[in-house]
Amino acid sequence: SGFRGYFRAVAGLPQVAAADTVAFLQMSLPGPGASPYSGLVAEAGLSGGEGVAINRVKVLAGRIFDPADPHAVMISPGLAGREHLRPGGTLHLIGYPQRHGVRAPRLAFRVSAIVVTDDEIVPATQELAEPRVLLSPAFSRTRLAQSFNPAGGASYVVLKPGAAAAAFTSQAVALAGRYQVGAVQVVHLATEYAAAQRAIQPEAVALAIFAAIAGLIALAVVGQLLNRQLVLDSADYPILRTLGMTRPRLVVLSLARVALVTVAGGVVAVAMAVAASPLMPIGPARFAEPTPGIDVSLTILGTGFLVIALAPVLVLIPRAVRVAGRDPGALGLREPAAPLRPSRLAPALGLAGSVPGSLGVRMAFEPGHGRTAVPVRSALAGTALAVAAVVAAVVFGASFLGLVGTPHSYGQNWAQQLDLQVGSVPASMGRRVLAGVSGVDQYAGGNYGQVSVAAAGGGGTVVPAIGIDQLHGRGFLTLLTGHAPARPRQIALGPRTLRLLGLHVGQRVRVSANGSTSMMRIVGSAVFAAFSVGGGSATDLGTGAAVAASVLSQPNPPACTGPATCYNFFLLRYKPGTDLPAAAGRLQAAVTRAGCPRGLCLVTTDQRPSDIEHYTGVRDTPLVLGVLLGVLAVGTLSHALLAGVRRRYRDLALLKTLGLLRGQLLRVVFWEASTLAGAALLVGLPVGVIAGRWAWVIFARSAGVASLADVPVPLVLLVIPATLLLANLIAAGPGWTAARVPAATVLRSE
Repeated sequence: SGFRGYFRAVAGLPQVAAADTVAFLQMSLPGPGASPYSGLVAEAGLSGGEGVAINRVKVLAGRIFDPADPHAVMISPGLAGREHLRPGGTLHLIGYPQRHGVRAPRLAFRVSAIVVTDDEIVPATQELAEPRVLLSPAFSRTRLAQSFNPAGGASYVVLKPGAAAAAFTSQAVALAGRYQVGAVQVVHLATEYAAAQRAIQPEAVALAIFAAIAGLIALAVVGQLLNRQLVLDSADYPILRTLGMTRPRLVVLSLARVALVTVAGGVVAVAMAVAASPLMPIGPARFAEPTPGIDVSLTILGTGFLVIALAPVLVLIPRAVRVAGRDPGALGLREPAAPLRPSRLAPALGLAGSVPGSLGVRMAFEPGHGRTAVPVRSALAGTALAVAAVVAAVVFGASFLGLVGTPHSYGQNWAQQLDLQVGSVPASMGRRVLAGVSGVDQYAGGNYGQVSVAAAGGGGTVVPAIGIDQLHGRGFLTLLTGHAPARPRQIALGPRTLRLLGLHVGQRVRVSANGSTSMMRIVGSAVFAAFSVGGGSATDLGTGAAVAASVLSQPNPPACTGPATCYNFFLLRYKPGTDLPAAAGRLQAAVTRAGCPRGLCLVTTDQRPSDIEHYTGVRDTPLVLGVLLGVLAVGTLSHALLAGVRRRYRDLALLKTLGLLRGQLLRVVFWEASTLAGAALLVGLPVGVIAGRWAWVIFARSAGVASLADVPVPLVLLVIPATLLLANLIAAGPGWTAARVPAATVLRSE
């Protein structure tokens, strides 16, 4: 009754436009290990709007239950999978009464729907990812439900336009003391929405980067093909100009033929995009998509069609202008003269005695003209771009794997956490428990909570926070700048929080916590592991605040009273060589002997922030991206070599007539491939390293982690022999073709 009155008072605050209240009941699934703390979230609606008013649900199967049916429930996908339930099935639960010694009854409910709530799309805390059952308002009004031991409650609140969230928070916390409902947390959903956006962002950015790079390389390859066709079509332009066609009309004619190809390609691409739309989006966004299936976005499809149709045309406009202005004097009967731009490296190799080397370098760097022209520049640009993209993917991928695979990088500088959740004990009791666990070397005590941070003269912003006292040992916070807070008037903030509030290290800010306000100095910027309790907002990489533990300490009779600091958790480090699973077992046994019910005091090993959890889902994306870009690079180089050999049949036939043997012609093509690959490496390697480091700096700053990129020098250097070897393997086919050129047949056709 106390918390129901409290939530009625909260709903009556002047900032509140609407509210929807629920109670959390101590219930569990039947079976071994069943207890009030087994991890099931049983949420009973009190105001009649469960799932359809403020805290709406997305129905995956079945339909919303009847609020007047006490036997109907809606369950989460995790619970449905665990119990193998579908709509219409029966869910069995155990309810735990408030009175001790009363037998816990077993209840049966009919599953009306499998649903997902907004905070389950991207669970910000471990509690939000636990199996969940939504009980009807009719059940919450039954005498049986009111006899169950409540595990708390929540009110989903919509504020009035322009209402100050900080003012609402302070008033809601003040009301908790008046109604004696214990500690309360005000979770601002803007933080949860930001976490959901960050969870979706890695996959979206990876797809965007791949699309951009693939598009550039495809433009280079397609540009070569269209450029060659433009040159072939222009052979008759001198005759057309002699017959009276003007230069602008010839340009329009050239581009019209190109546009026919690109428009057809755009139509095919749009059709494929519409057909593939049911496969999108991917990851958490797919879980949240309200209308899955075929999607036709005219804005996106129209933009994509215009880019595909117009980009190649725009690239080829200068070439079309040049070929349209050819001298009409020859009437198309001979190739027009063109200035020669001989390679300087080729004569040097010739003087060194390598005739195939000299010829291969000239074929790589000298495009020729007329019908035998080869798009050397576009081939070099496409290959260099592909090499740079692969190297950038390697640099970014190594830095990315270092982040998700190194606990220190994402803020966890301890081996295990002893989590008392809403309970707390003084440091003396924590020391006694830890003294009975062999192998413990260092430890820190901490508290959960939230603070409101405001610059001088500004409104407060609520930030998830931890209080931390480094009791025995140092370095429990991963600091980017400054130092950890050591006194109650000091605070450390995450980089994202600093940017959001427009603050910097060294600045003094107004901080409100547990109903009191004081001025604090920002002494550092830190990376945070995941800390949360009871489904409240969690610290997350660059989001959060750290203060001294006494700032967030709350009395917890009878275990912790008076002026002593009460701790909600302890962070533990062990001596080298300690068996962590065995240590966890000893620690769990020690806290159970100390009187903490099993399931309430937890030993946690992995405290990866939710951002890291989502980044881990795409940890292989840079590798996949690098492989696909490598395939595109192979295609670009293969096209350049095949086109060069095919268009220079006459030159190869003359060389064969002048005495070059098949083996020498084969080496000519190998030299050409090696030269193209070497030039691409010369440009692509440094550009790729710079691009990879630049991309990591941008990503790291947005994520709130250290921006120093990890450049794997051995892997980067391995790109050199790998590229040269691959280029020569690709050259084997065109080289064999060049060696078998039928000289007599080719020259007779000339």
